[in-house]
Amino acid sequence: MKPRVGWIVVCVAIALCVAYLIFTATRTTAMYYRTIAEARADINASSDVRVIAVVQPDVKRLEAGQEVRFTAGAGRDSMPVEYRGALPDIFRPGIQVVMDGHMRPDGVFEASSVLAKCPSRFGAATASPPP
Repeated sequence: MKPRVGWIVVCVAIALCVAYLIFTATRTTAMYYRTIAEARADINASSDVRVIAVVQPDVKRLEAGQEVRFTAGAGRDSMPVEYRGALPDIFRPGIQVVMDGHMRPDGVFEASSVLAKCPSRFGAATASPPP
């Protein structure tokens, strides 16, 4: 009976170690998306937030494309965004983006990264007229 208890203790210890490794590995990458209203309410330059929104048509590229200013919208909310750095190839008005950064006191979201969510290639197909 004692060898069985030993195996149970070993299995529980291994399961706890695996659970701890999974928790620590996903804790840094699991970040909640904030809405524009939530980001606006959290005006604190020391904490980054992740916001998901749609790029509006007013994209302005400055300094040979190294800086971009645009409006991000979600529903009825919108906010101005400034970003310095390389943009995804599919970045354009109408594309959904995930932005990490912080809201400045002047109401501009200063993004430290901009990732584009790829549009689905498997959307509903439209019926083509018969030939």
